[in-house]
Amino acid sequence: MKGQPRVLLVEDEEFVRESMIAILAEEGFEVRPAPDVPAAREAFAREPVDVVLTDLRLPGADGMELVSDPAIAASAAPVIVITGHGTVDDAVQAMRAGAFDFLQKPVAPEQLVLAVRRALEHGRLRDEVDRLRSAARRGRDERALVGDSAAMAEVRRHIERVAATDATVLVSGESGTGKELVAAEVHRLSARGDGPLVLVNCAAVPPSLFESEFFGHRRGAFSGAYADRTGRFAEAAGGTLVLDEVHTLPGEVQAKLLRVLETGEYQMVGESRTRVVDVRIVAVTNADLAGLVEKGEFRSDLFFRLDVFPIQVPSLREHPEDIPAIARELFARARARVGSAGVPEGVADDEALGVLSAYDWPGNVRELRNVLERASILAAPGGRVDADMLRGLLGPGRRREPAPDGDFDLRRKLERAERRFLEDALEAAGGSKKEAARLLGVDPKNLSYYLRKHGLTDGPR
Repeated sequence: MKGQPRVLLVEDEEFVRESMIAILAEEGFEVRPAPDVPAAREAFAREPVDVVLTDLRLPGADGMELVSDPAIAASAAPVIVITGHGTVDDAVQAMRAGAFDFLQKPVAPEQLVLAVRRALEHGRLRDEVDRLRSAARRGRDERALVGDSAAMAEVRRHIERVAATDATVLVSGESGTGKELVAAEVHRLSARGDGPLVLVNCAAVPPSLFESEFFGHRRGAFSGAYADRTGRFAEAAGGTLVLDEVHTLPGEVQAKLLRVLETGEYQMVGESRTRVVDVRIVAVTNADLAGLVEKGEFRSDLFFRLDVFPIQVPSLREHPEDIPAIARELFARARARVGSAGVPEGVADDEALGVLSAYDWPGNVRELRNVLERASILAAPGGRVDADMLRGLLGPGRRREPAPDGDFDLRRKLERAERRFLEDALEAAGGSKKEAARLLGVDPKNLSYYLRKHGLTDGPR
C-alpha cells in the first residue's frame, strides 16, 4: 500500500471524532473526517480511501447505508461499524450487509487501532489474491497457441486428441516454435491438468547427477548429499513430466530413463526400496530423433517408447499467414505485463505487417518476439512500430519474395514446390529413382507415388 493508509471517519459527535482522529493519526493513518453520510459520500467521491470507519447512529441516514453504498462497495474498502447502542442484531445486520467488523462504544484506543490494521491487512490480502488470480489467467492465456492457419489447426487437433489419453507424446520442431507451449497445453487439457507440470532441461543435467535429479536421493547417499532430495518423477506424480531437449541425453542415461518409462518403477539414490510413480511423459526436441537413431546416437527402444504420439510444431515460415495475429498477441501480452505506458500500441499498418510476413524467421516465434521487443523500445512512447523501423531491424538477409505471379493459393504453391523438388532430385541422381529417393529421404515406393502424381513416371529406375 503506497503512502499513509487513508481512513474515512464518519462520526457526528465532535469530541469523539477528534479523539479518534488523534488516536489514528498518532499511529500513522491519514484521517478524512465527516459528520454524516452525505459528507462522507462527498469526501469519498473526491478521493477513495482504504478503510471506512463509521458510527451506526448518525443524523439523517445511518451508517448502515455506507456499508451498502455502491461506490464504496465497488472500491472494496472494508467498512468498520461503531455504535454506542449496539445489539447482537445490529452486529448481525451490519456483517450481513458487508461490514468487515463491528465495534461498540466506548472503544479502547488499542481496539480501534487493531480493528483498522486488520481491515487494512484484509484489503491487502484481497488485492494480492486478485493479482495472483489475474496472473494465473494471464499465464493460461500465454500458453494459448495463436494462429488460424491450417498448420496450427492441425496442431490443436492433435493436442485435443492426445490430451484425452495418457499416451506419451513426442513434440518436435525447430527452436523457437513454441514446443513447450504445446507440451503445456497437452497437460492443461488432460485429466491431469490439476496436477503438477514439471519441466526438466535434459541438456542441463550432468550424467553423474541424472539419478539424483530424476529419482531423488537420501541424505548421505553420496558426497555433497546433505539433505534428502525429491526427484523430478516424484515431483510430477499425478501430473506431467516434460523432458525438454531429450535428444541430449547420453547413452547410459537413456538406458536408465527407458527402464523407468517401461516399468514405472525407480529407486532413490541411497534407498533400497522400489518406488512406483504415475506420471505422463511429454518429450520435447528440436532434433531429428529418427535420424539420430539411424546414426546410432539415440536408442531405438527409447525412441519408440517416446514416439507414441508425435506432434510436429510447424516453423513460422510454414504458416506466415499467422504472423500478423501472433505479432498483435505478443504486443498485447507485453502491455499486460509492463503496462500500456511502456509498450507501443502495436504494429502500425498493413505495410509493417507485410514486412514481418515477408521475413523468413529462422528463429521462429522467439525471434519475432525479440524483434518486436527491440522495436517497442525504439518506438516513441504511445507510438506504433512502423515498416521502416522493422526493415532496419530485420535487414535484407532473409526476406521472402512475394509470389511473382500473384498466386497465393497454398495448395497450388506446395504442389509446384513438390514437383520442383522431385525434378531437382531426379536430375541430381542422374535419373536414378533409387538414388533420388535416397536424396529426398523417402521410401522408393513412396517416390513412385509422387512421380505418378506429378506425371514424372518415365525414365530409368
